[in-house]
Amino acid sequence: MDKDFHIFTRHFIKRAHPKSLFSVEVLPGVIATFGESKSKFRSKRYQIAQLKINKQLYKTEVAEAFWKRFHVKYIHHKYKGKKLPYIHRVIGSPRKLIHEGYIIICEPTLDERVSFCHQQTYEYWLNKFDLNSRISNDEHTLRNAIRVLLNKIAANPSILKQIPTTDWRVFEEIVAEVFRGFGYKVVLTKKTKDGGKDIIALQKDENGKVEKILIECKHWKDKVDVKPVREIIGVAVTEEELPTGVILATTNKFTSDAKKVKINPNISVKLDLKEYNDILNWIEDYNAIQFTPEEMSNVLLALGLT
Repeated sequence: MDKDFHIFTRHFIKRAHPKSLFSVEVLPGVIATFGESKSKFRSKRYQIAQLKINKQLYKTEVAEAFWKRFHVKYIHHKYKGKKLPYIHRVIGSPRKLIHEGYIIICEPTLDERVSFCHQQTYEYWLNKFDLNSRISNDEHTLRNAIRVLLNKIAANPSILKQIPTTDWRVFEEIVAEVFRGFGYKVVLTKKTKDGGKDIIALQKDENGKVEKILIECKHWKDKVDVKPVREIIGVAVTEEELPTGVILATTNKFTSDAKKVKINPNISVKLDLKEYNDILNWIEDYNAIQFTPEEMSNVLLALGLT
C-alpha cells in the first residue's frame, strides 16, 4: 500500500499515457515508475514519473536525500550519442532488457560529461589505469573505476574482449571485484608472489564455516589448455589447509582436453572452469546485486546527507 512508502512524484506523471506506465525495483524497496507522454505514446522514450521508497527500509531523510542526490533514467538499447552523468548502477543486460532498454542510477550533474557511446569502448577506460598493466595505487580510485567498468561490460559485453591481453591485471581486478560483490573477502595477490593463484576469496556461511576459493585468471588470446588446469590443482592440493574449491577463469575458452581434467575424488576440493560466457554471467549477477540499506546509509552518511 502507498502508505508504506515515501512517494516522490514528478509533474510529468499527469502527462504520461496510462498504458505506457511500468515499474521497476531499482534497489531493494525502491520502485521507479516510468512512462511515455501522451503526445509520444509508443515512442519508447520513457521518463521517470514516480519514485516509491519503502519506509521500513529507509528513513524519511534518507529517502529524500536519495531523491535529491540521484537520478533514475531509462536508456533505449539502440540509443547512441546521448551525454550522461556518472553512472552508478545499470539495471538490465543485453539478454534481459527492460522494455527494450536499461534503467540507470546516475548523478544529476557532472562537470566533465562524456558521451554514452564513447563510454561503451575499452579505450575510454585506458585513462583509468596506468600503462603497461600497472594499475593506480590509489585503491579508492581503482575500485570506483572497476565498478563502473563492470556496469559498462554488463551493458556491452564486447568491452571484455577489447581489453588487451597486456592488461591482464585489469581482468584480475574485475574478477576480484565481482567476488567482493558476491560477499567474499578478497585478497588479490602480487604477481611476483602469487604462488600460482591470483585471487584468494573467503566467505563464512551461516554456521561459521569458512569457504576458501583459489582463483587463477587467464586473459589470453588462445584457448587455455591442460597445463594451467593441472597447475592450479597442484597449488590447491599442496596448500597447508585445503581450499574448498579452485576456479580457473578465462576470457577465452578451454580446450576439450582441459575440460576432461579431474581432481582425485578422494580430495575434497571442487574444480570449476569458467569461460568467456561464464564471466559475462558473473558480471550480470554482480550488477544485479543491489545496495543494502546499510550500504545506502553509509554512502549518504559519507556525503553528509544523514
